[in-house]
Amino acid sequence: MSRLARLGLGLALLSGLAGCGNTAQQSAGPVGGAAVSLGVAGITANPLIAYAAGVGAEAGIEALENDLARVQHNGEQDNIAAKVARLRTGQSASWQISYRVPFLLHEHGDVTVLQVLRTPLVTCKRVAFTVITGNKPDSGRGIYITTACARSDGVWKWAEAEPATERWGFLQ
Repeated sequence: MSRLARLGLGLALLSGLAGCGNTAQQSAGPVGGAAVSLGVAGITANPLIAYAAGVGAEAGIEALENDLARVQHNGEQDNIAAKVARLRTGQSASWQISYRVPFLLHEHGDVTVLQVLRTPLVTCKRVAFTVITGNKPDSGRGIYITTACARSDGVWKWAEAEPATERWGFLQ
């Protein structure tokens, strides 16, 4: 394999990992795809093969980013919903989540139950929660409102898409 091809593949791998924890919804896919395309161009003289490899790499990196984001966001939502299950109206609790994977964001905050909503079919709680990314004084902070409901097996789950849309950038 040529030196240019090795460089292109290395850049593709690094760029794919660099964007995984990015909350700004900027994908590393295009950079990774371009790097793979350059690497393959160093191996073959056929530009169509290099282009196809780049497009495939971009799609793969973006799928990996979306999957990692979904895992991270579901973990945060489940952690907050579990805290909500034990709280009554007006009560608050801290929540936090950390991952063994270094490029996933470690976040924490507080959750407060604003209202309990009971119907014959389901019990839900309207809550306000904060999200703080990191432990530095200038760490980003957001305040959101959502609803969590108890399933028939007693497990509490996220019930609304709206906070997920604003907070996490796409519907879960």
